[in-house]
Amino acid sequence: MTTTKFVLSRLLGVLSVILFAVLVCVTVWQVFTRQVLNDPSTWSEELSKILFVWLSFIGSAFLFGERGHIAVDFVARKFPSAVQKALAVFVQVVIIFFALVAMVWGGYLAASIAWSQNLTALPLNIGWVYVIIPIAGVFIAIFALIDLISIATGKEPPYPDIEEPEEPVNLEDAEDTSQVVLDEGGRK
Repeated sequence: MTTTKFVLSRLLGVLSVILFAVLVCVTVWQVFTRQVLNDPSTWSEELSKILFVWLSFIGSAFLFGERGHIAVDFVARKFPSAVQKALAVFVQVVIIFFALVAMVWGGYLAASIAWSQNLTALPLNIGWVYVIIPIAGVFIAIFALIDLISIATGKEPPYPDIEEPEEPVNLEDAEDTSQVVLDEGGRK
């Protein structure tokens, strides 16, 4: 199961990088044609909007798969471990429900309604903008199901450990000088 999650997460990560690279190239082309050639490209603005929407949804699904999404678990961490586990399982069930109903079903309806409307500068229809919603919903539902099974079986903690940033070391207070960090110029 972790192999499936790893492969899907890697796929979404690569897709996010590709979408971002294409978005940067299209945006640079738009700026170049507008500022240098004084003849703005008609298609690049629309394509950059579509790429941005796709990148947002694919990136969100990727982040969800990494369990890097925002989670307010301060109160839940105060409960005993059995209650934490039950709360985490409940949250995953709610996420699966939302992903399937709102994103997959709702996104499908939005895409099917918009499929007959054409974009002005691209030979595509508006449905291509909305079709990413159910796709991202499927990925999020799969990740939530994998997390639900991992949490319920005890293979994964209900809430990931919080990584605390290292405290900066004050040179005057440091007894061990091996902790002193120097900048690029060799200064403290």
